Amino acid sequence: MDQIERRCASLTALLHRLNPDVDIEDALKTTSVPPRGLQAAAYDGVNPASVDEFEWSESSLGSPGELRRVGLDGMASLPTGGTEAGYLGSSAGSSILRTVPGLIPEQSGLETNRRKQVSSEDPNQNPDLLLQAHLGTSAILDGLVNAYFTYYNTSYPILHESTFRQQYQNRHRLQDRSSWHPIFYIVLAIGNWILGGTSGSRECQYYSAARSRMSMHMLESGTLLTVQAFLLIGNYLQKRDRPNTGYNFIGIAYRMALGLGLHREPPAGAKTDSLFHERRRVVWWIVYCFDSGFGITTGRPVMASDSFIETCLPRNIDDSACVLTSILPTPSDRPTTYSAIIAHARLASIGNNIYSNVISAPKENILDLKISRSLDHRLKAWRLSLPVYFSAQDVPDWFRGPRAVVGWKEQNIRMMLWWGSQRLCRILSDGEEARNMCHYVAIETIQDITTFCLDYRDNIHVGLSWYATYFLFQATIVLSIHYLRAHQPLDMGPYSVNQELWALSISRARDCLAQLSQNNEAASRCLAVLERIRDQSERSQQSSLTPSGTRPNASVHADHTQLQPALATEDTVPTTLAIDPALQILFQDTAWNNDIFEGLQGFPITDEVEAFDYMPSNA
Repeated sequence: MDQIERRCASLTALLHRLNPDVDIEDALKTTSVPPRGLQAAAYDGVNPASVDEFEWSESSLGSPGELRRVGLDGMASLPTGGTEAGYLGSSAGSSILRTVPGLIPEQSGLETNRRKQVSSEDPNQNPDLLLQAHLGTSAILDGLVNAYFTYYNTSYPILHESTFRQQYQNRHRLQDRSSWHPIFYIVLAIGNWILGGTSGSRECQYYSAARSRMSMHMLESGTLLTVQAFLLIGNYLQKRDRPNTGYNFIGIAYRMALGLGLHREPPAGAKTDSLFHERRRVVWWIVYCFDSGFGITTGRPVMASDSFIETCLPRNIDDSACVLTSILPTPSDRPTTYSAIIAHARLASIGNNIYSNVISAPKENILDLKISRSLDHRLKAWRLSLPVYFSAQDVPDWFRGPRAVVGWKEQNIRMMLWWGSQRLCRILSDGEEARNMCHYVAIETIQDITTFCLDYRDNIHVGLSWYATYFLFQATIVLSIHYLRAHQPLDMGPYSVNQELWALSISRARDCLAQLSQNNEAASRCLAVLERIRDQSERSQQSSLTPSGTRPNASVHADHTQLQPALATEDTVPTTLAIDPALQILFQDTAWNNDIFEGLQGFPITDEVEAFDYMPSNA
């Protein structure tokens, strides 16, 4: 702010020097500035050299067109151009993409086409929040609320449905400063997003209405409502390709949850275990899952630790007829709103262990593969311990989506376990085992997701499509990296994946992404990347086929031959990567000194080698 004030003073002095008789106040009255130009103008005077390399700003990105222009991606899976994307670590899908060096042509028509699409949008479109206070008829609002509770709250039961609906009917009696209002509007935004309302201004109105109801006042007091509001907004923003803003909101929710003691059980003096206490447990474990998932997705440190958590897991209860003061009903043996989050919370605990011990471990660590096998065993035990309705066919339709997403998460964590393991192995046979296990899980992931999308096509809403795209794309990239390297042919040993199955899986994934892309722009971008990798790799393989029976820096005389770690040199590794050595996890044995994604401007968040920060473009 001080810098902006100094700039204003300098501009005032400049005007007086150019025209001593000018009346600045009168001139300002006749000068109009587009609302969306205010914030960008505020940054014009910031010296780029003074901006920290990890800084970012998403505050002025109001329309989907702007988000595509700057290249943000809530999945952290696609490459970005010359925009600043915030810090992303080794487990982010975009980092995996960088292990396919030299396969992407330098120029692409994708960005040109996207710029043409963006330029056709009205840059001054900014609906007046006061005129849009009601944001639709009662029928529209009811439909959005129903969509939220049917398709979102069944995976992440942040809100108690009957309590919310009662407040919804009496919302006009609530105080203006109540934290319930931003919750209400973000529920509408999520419901609108799920129903596919992503192209018009309606979605922006709902989110903008929620944002307009938020202030520093919400940080000056701690309530469960405020934690819920920050959770909803943070998760919504991630899925709307504002990952850094969403990450911050989730962080606020996490800190506030700790301040409210949600990580602790209710005091021993509590006479009854009411639904209110259970709701505290539910919200805490959703905070825990969001922190874990966001950390692994972006490759950033996971904050939550099991060492200080006392809160019990939620119980599988049907509380649809309960109020917050009700005594808890008996747990059910059928799917309830809490079934998915219970399984997810147990999985997240294992995932955090895998992330800290394997995925994000420094490359200098030497991994005993017994650790990876033990962690893999824990994941299999988790799956076997799930209630029968996680594998039964006769389950309610609303439960199929939440159940599928939890299963895909487990497969993704298991795939990343073995992906991270292979780089830490020093014994050749261990490295081969880890790589083959990683490929098997990737194929299993592709098979499960593509089968689900074929069998339950009518059940796939935008929210479910988001998860299907993310997990499917990452699994396909893991296969493509090894399948497309001419210098690293498929392992044809007794435990290797069948080459025909390998190629078939990639083909199935591309077909599924093509189907999802009809209503999912992220799937379109992922498919475009896969097609470009395939086309360019075919040309590369024809021109650079080399016989290879061995691997670099390794001897193959015996199963227990030690693998020598590939040493980075100044010519192969940019110095900026030294900021986080863990980023080198996916770059070994590759000649990645050139930017393989040059020409793919607008795809998010792999261009950290050149720039970690991002500020709004003034062009």
